[in-house]
Amino acid sequence: MTEILSARSLTVRYGGNTAVHDVDLGIGAGRMVAVAGANGAGKSTLVNALAGWSRGYPVVSGDVLLDGQNISRLPPHQRSRGGLQHVPEGKNVFSELTVEENLALVRLGEDHAGRFLFSRSEVIDLFPRLHERRHHKGSALSGGERQMLAMARALLAGPRILLLDEPSVGLAPRLIGEVLAVVRSLVDRGLPVLVVDQNVRAVLEFADELYLLERGRIVGHGSAASMKNDDRILKAYLGDLAVKGDLQ
Repeated sequence: MTEILSARSLTVRYGGNTAVHDVDLGIGAGRMVAVAGANGAGKSTLVNALAGWSRGYPVVSGDVLLDGQNISRLPPHQRSRGGLQHVPEGKNVFSELTVEENLALVRLGEDHAGRFLFSRSEVIDLFPRLHERRHHKGSALSGGERQMLAMARALLAGPRILLLDEPSVGLAPRLIGEVLAVVRSLVDRGLPVLVVDQNVRAVLEFADELYLLERGRIVGHGSAASMKNDDRILKAYLGDLAVKGDLQ
């Protein structure tokens, strides 16, 4: 399998604390890869390190490769320009602009090779709620609507790969499956996606692979089907019914 995005010995330190330890992972074309872990496990730190972004001043070591090119020393805007589109939790939306204005600001670079290209109408078809709210400012949107808008902006930018940090946050339970089904439809078109989400039960229904992260270390990796039967996943994320074998 050709890896579109990979990390090799990726480590992130803040002062004397190591938040991510020596992580190796890879995402191939047409694959939806999930990262699961408890709060504080280092999931967002890992995704941010792949995107080259951070709230603080970490020391990052190891390599990040996009289509075989080492991008470890590139700033986040250059990684984005190269097709690595990162959708942070609840961010990447201009609150004083309308939905239409947010979408209109996205500019696709001249290099389209290896990119997945989406028109405005295609994106609206994927997220019809955005059409209904097209004249509303970002500040007037619900958390789920902002997440949809951020994802739509990332698609208009022509991604090679999409990194989603907690895409189900702020969504009503009935919408979580709908949004993840949209993501799955993109993956089935060939777009690789890395998703971090605490709703492991929902993500496992759509993902191809899952990495289990504990205290910044990868402690488990396998197909979504096999990881459903991992005792750590069952007990921590899928509940007692799953452990007893009553979960279908």
